[in-house]
Amino acid sequence: MTVGLTRSADGAALLTVTDIGPGIPPELLPHVFERFARGEKSRSRAQGSTGLRLAIVDAVVAAIRGTVGVQSAAGTPSSRRGCRAAARPHRT
Repeated sequence: MTVGLTRSADGAALLTVTDIGPGIPPELLPHVFERFARGEKSRSRAQGSTGLRLAIVDAVVAAIRGTVGVQSAAGTPSSRRGCRAAARPHRT
C-alpha cells in the first residue's frame, strides 16, 4: 500500500491510497462507497469484512466538504482511491 498527500493548484489537499490486490470488479465500482459493499462475496463478518470501511471514508470526506473516488480495473493488481478536501482559509 502506498499513501500520498499533495496539494492541487487551487489549494485543495489530495490524498491518494494505492494498493496491490485483485482489483475491483467493474460491476462493483459504482457501489464501493455504499454500506456493506464487499468485493469478495466469500468474505464475511466472521473473517473481518463488514463492508463498511469505504462507506466510513465517504462519510468523513463528505463531512469536510470533500470528494472521494476510486479507480480500478478487474484483473490488474492495483486499486487507487483518492480523497480531495476543499481548501479552506486558515483561522488565526
